[in-house]
Amino acid sequence: MLKIISTIGFLVTLILFLNSNITVEILFIINTFFIIIFFYKPISTKTYFQKNNIETLGNKLTKNDLQELFINQLEDIIIILNKFNIITYSNKAAVENFGSNLEGKHIGSQIRIPELLDAIDNNKIDKELKKIDIELKIPVFKFYKISIISIKSDHTLIIIRDFTEMRKSQNMRSDFIANASHELRTPLVSLKGFLETITDSAKDDPKSQKKFLEIMKSEANKMEDLIEDLMSLSRIELQEHIKLKDKVDIKEVIENVILLNSKKISEKKLNINLDINETERFVIGDKEKLSAVFLNLLDNAIKYSNNSKSIKIKSSENKSNLKNYTSISVIDEGFGIATEDIHRITERFFRADNIKKLKIEGTGLGLAITKHILNQHKGELKISSKEGNGSEFTVLLPLVS
Repeated sequence: MLKIISTIGFLVTLILFLNSNITVEILFIINTFFIIIFFYKPISTKTYFQKNNIETLGNKLTKNDLQELFINQLEDIIIILNKFNIITYSNKAAVENFGSNLEGKHIGSQIRIPELLDAIDNNKIDKELKKIDIELKIPVFKFYKISIISIKSDHTLIIIRDFTEMRKSQNMRSDFIANASHELRTPLVSLKGFLETITDSAKDDPKSQKKFLEIMKSEANKMEDLIEDLMSLSRIELQEHIKLKDKVDIKEVIENVILLNSKKISEKKLNINLDINETERFVIGDKEKLSAVFLNLLDNAIKYSNNSKSIKIKSSENKSNLKNYTSISVIDEGFGIATEDIHRITERFFRADNIKKLKIEGTGLGLAITKHILNQHKGELKISSKEGNGSEFTVLLPLVS
């Protein structure tokens, strides 16, 4: 079109020149313009957009890039096998769980789970979706839900979902209910037995009745303490996510706790030394809950100490990575804790063997409650002990800025 227009324009100006209507200078300028138009090679709309799209795609992710990024962000383990059960693809989660250099290896040499390998073989035969649950106990507890799917070109897609934390939580709840039931049943059985005795063989024996009533009162108190601790633990777990903001004078809290235990301290003739750094006495938290923490720790120190011993409650050097935290230790000269039991004593209802032998009463929930309270305070509990040489319980709490 441009060539036709320029040709017509060139002829028209030439005719006008021949008729002397325009000068040579004007003819030269006009014809120069038409010559440029004639030889101009325009870029078509299609070519322009193709070029523009190519440049734009250079700054965009390809489909494969998007798939790779998406799959690698999944928490699920993704593995693809060829028809010979050789791993042809493994995402980031697979590498993190089963090690690097998975690709190019036989699935059986990298993941030694017989139930999984059997399910893969069955899927190869019937091409039907397989879903299996796998529970591993060695070297560490793991619980997986696995789907095995046939895809094109005789390849197999394996999706492994890690339900370990959920299963642990379920097991913990089951253990908790079983333990709580057992702990409550013991005093109930005792109460029932003594009631039957009082109303039967001892119904005419005031002396025996008085003795049994004292035992029944003790058993009822145990059950009351257990129920109270269970309710406290339940409340604390429900509130564990709530952020705390109050300013608490931790020295005042500990002084009140010592006062509450003054009778027990006096009975065992214990010496209590309190030394809290004045510059680190104000922490962020909940006064009532922090009272429960130090009440539990001091109560344990009193129970597990012999008469005329000392208990120190003092600020200590913060050796953790937590900045702007104070470190307060409760140090006793008691029976101590066996090394193999230290990591378990914050478990619900756990009581060390040496404590059971001493027949010292307790619900086994105090340190579990302490741990959950400190979790809410973004704090920590560190335990150092040696059987026969006392224990040191160190609490880390955030300081008021």
